[in-house]
Amino acid sequence: MDQKLDKSILNKAVQLLAQRDHSSYELTQKLVLFFSRKLNRDDEDYPELKQQLKQEISLTIEYCICQNWINDTQYIEKYITMRANKGYGRQKIAVELKQRGLPEQVSRQLLNASDIDWAALAYQQLQKKFKQIDLKNNLQKQKSIQFLIYRGYTQSDVKTMYTLLT
Repeated sequence: MDQKLDKSILNKAVQLLAQRDHSSYELTQKLVLFFSRKLNRDDEDYPELKQQLKQEISLTIEYCICQNWINDTQYIEKYITMRANKGYGRQKIAVELKQRGLPEQVSRQLLNASDIDWAALAYQQLQKKFKQIDLKNNLQKQKSIQFLIYRGYTQSDVKTMYTLLT
């Protein structure tokens, strides 16, 4: 691949990173999708060209990591904070991070190390959703538990939250 294409890959990577933070996996996927559209699929060398493109993108990603333009650990920390502020629990956030191609072990470690009070967050979400919480109403209690589980809170977060209510 010629040097001009390398610069275009780097330029596109910088453009995407200027818009928002990306994980290395996300940026790789976006670059592959963008530049593979430019390749002629009818060409006999298409598989080789696509493989070469992936190698060039991999080198670009490594360069971005060396320049500290991409940092998956920082990305995970910011993502956890952002999603927790939107009211999601640690289970849902962990699934979303896995879907974004981030290392599961690092994600779990940072989720456990975060100083977020998940039970208090669950309580806030419950207050927001139901306004009045009647612990004697089993139907409302069941709906609230389902709501919190759907939002990604663990059973222990829900139990802790309900002990705060009593």
